[in-house]
Amino acid sequence: MVNKKKIREEFNEMFASGNEKGIKKMLDKFPWLLDEQSMKMEGAIGEQQQIIAALGVMEDELGRPVPLDEIIFSLRIDFNIQKIEEEVHEILRSSEDLRLVKKDSNGWTLTVEGEKVCDDYLNKTLGKIEL
Repeated sequence: MVNKKKIREEFNEMFASGNEKGIKKMLDKFPWLLDEQSMKMEGAIGEQQQIIAALGVMEDELGRPVPLDEIIFSLRIDFNIQKIEEEVHEILRSSEDLRLVKKDSNGWTLTVEGEKVCDDYLNKTLGKIEL
């Protein structure tokens, strides 16, 4: 029997090192690793889209840069999602690195690319959210 935990740890080390040949070899040998990695990525991207959507909703409502507490408020009220401040802030910072949001002294705003992500997320999920 294969010890999945040990294989995951080995794969994560290889992934962190950037060893493309080793990564490909492990994925070929253990295809379930690809499924797990895809699910992790989809989860992270989904959280990022939710936070960007909440920022967009509040930016439209306030008409100015949005403070972190207002984004958390929108997540809770508009999307029924509970997130702690540190988690939201970390996702916003990574989104800033991707140039989806900008931070200034008054709060957070969407970039043009961030607006597209927000609109796509809202259009995709509007049918699922009861208004």
